[in-house]
Amino acid sequence: MTEGFAQLFAEVFRSGGALMYPLALLAAYLYYTGFGEIFRLGGLGKICADNSAFDEAFSRFIKTEFGGSADDRKAAFSRLRLKLVSRSERRIKMMKILSGAAPLIGLLGTVSGITVAIAAAAENSDAVAEGISKALVTTQAGLIVAIPSWILAIAASAKMHALLLTISRREAALSEDAEK
Repeated sequence: MTEGFAQLFAEVFRSGGALMYPLALLAAYLYYTGFGEIFRLGGLGKICADNSAFDEAFSRFIKTEFGGSADDRKAAFSRLRLKLVSRSERRIKMMKILSGAAPLIGLLGTVSGITVAIAAAAENSDAVAEGISKALVTTQAGLIVAIPSWILAIAASAKMHALLLTISRREAALSEDAEK
């Protein structure tokens, strides 16, 4: 069963032409980055949701960033937010940009496939079918790369915003405790 699938996949991949290679690399990068950010932000969210884990992590953060004492809690939380999400923001933004490029690569494959089909129309009907097949395969591949990676970027963005909200709640709770 898997041999048949692998063979069919390889055949379809080859029929898509040279643009399938950049699409495959783009898919690997986008999926790896997307899942990596979702898992990273999810782990940070769990730490921030657990009182003892957060207190321990925040104490370590203050020791490394402020030399052991942070008189200004607001500055400490600002730096914490910056440390935790600046990397994620850049990666999510890059994912959104690159997931928008995937359908364009598929469109380029569509145009090149149709060009081959039109050029071969007068000489060989098999070449017409091959050109149209190439056009459809690359279009489909571009969408297969773009749609899930866009969803991953949106999910990672939602995790990041949830993490920021949790950190803001922690900051508000510590401010209330300090005022009492």
